[in-house]
Amino acid sequence: MGPIRQLTALLASYGLLLLANGMFTTLLSLRTRLEGFPTELIGLVMGSYFIGLFLGARYAAGVVNKVGHIRAFGVFASLISITPLLHMLVVSPSLWFVLRLIAGFSMAGLIVVTESWLNARAEDHNRGAVLSIYMIINYLGAGSAQLLLMLDDPGGYRLFLLASITFSVSLIPVLLTRTVAPLPEPPGPLRISPVLKASPVGFFGAMAAGLINASFYTMGPLSAQDAGLSADEIALFLACGILGGLVLQIPLGRLSDRIERRKVIALASTGTTLCCGALAWLVMQEVEVKWLLLGSFSYGCLAFTLYSLAGAHANDWGDPGRRMQTAGALLAGFGIGAILGPFLSGTAMSALGPSGLFVFNGAVAFMLALFSLYQSARRGMAQSKPRFVPQPGSQYSSDELYRAVQEEGEQDKVESRQP
Repeated sequence: MGPIRQLTALLASYGLLLLANGMFTTLLSLRTRLEGFPTELIGLVMGSYFIGLFLGARYAAGVVNKVGHIRAFGVFASLISITPLLHMLVVSPSLWFVLRLIAGFSMAGLIVVTESWLNARAEDHNRGAVLSIYMIINYLGAGSAQLLLMLDDPGGYRLFLLASITFSVSLIPVLLTRTVAPLPEPPGPLRISPVLKASPVGFFGAMAAGLINASFYTMGPLSAQDAGLSADEIALFLACGILGGLVLQIPLGRLSDRIERRKVIALASTGTTLCCGALAWLVMQEVEVKWLLLGSFSYGCLAFTLYSLAGAHANDWGDPGRRMQTAGALLAGFGIGAILGPFLSGTAMSALGPSGLFVFNGAVAFMLALFSLYQSARRGMAQSKPRFVPQPGSQYSSDELYRAVQEEGEQDKVESRQP
């Protein structure tokens, strides 16, 4: 357990980042409605965070490479802690779009620092334990963050201050750690086509997970608000969905180890579609809050398994020697979906009301189920199946993408030298 203890500071910083980021994302979604932004514009503003996150996954590593992990962490944490304060000072959709872009880029940089450090220090004998802790922190951090909204009125300024303070406090564990920081190398180009060709269900499953998850995070609070929930009830609604993501990760993963994974993806997608249908109906009815909370929890149990299942399937069919390249392509697919999701679901909500979010998510899940079944019938079983490893579908892991493009670049150099 010695190496894991050395990673405690990094995991503590990471948990605080998720706590602040999860709370502020929901807070800002509610605040945009209070400020009178149109629903489509809210989707565009909230989606800009994922644009910044996607760009940061590729380019923030350059900052880390130039100044080192500790200084880079300080720069990114300072930038992201400023953004809640600037949101308070100036209410402008265009400015908020830019601030969310900066926040996404900064968050990607922070994750590059913490995760690359974590992965460099984890050893073969404890890597599984570290990854399990990492996944639990993702869901507990993002889920419990919603409960912080119950501390004050989203229409005030105190929650903005709390987000800024928590972002700043996340600096402390990393600055005080005695663990030696690793030295990153410049990344190379990312290639998606090999994974798309080898495992179309894996890639499009990751993209569908990005569409669904980002839409739930950013537009879920507005859907719940339009359904008549109070601020405290909205916090519980989001928390139930996110924490539900922990429940079926292992059971569905183990099931996919025994039978064809695409069928399990189709099963989870069909279940997600049914949950979306139920939630779409519930938000249009005057039902007790407990039924909405149960619906959100059931939805989270299934929807947040899609990324893990897609990743396992992609590794079934991908090149065993390029696992990180596969992870990078999947995360790129997730990022593309996360960028598009808030805007498309916002458009659906403008047309259909609060149920539009779940109509959109249900349609995405249903198409993934049909595509998975079609590919299963067309392509048959994989020759080998690595054991399922749960992965958090609630956090875009920029370090894995960074490492993937770095290793891809190194492989390109080796291949270019061969006659």
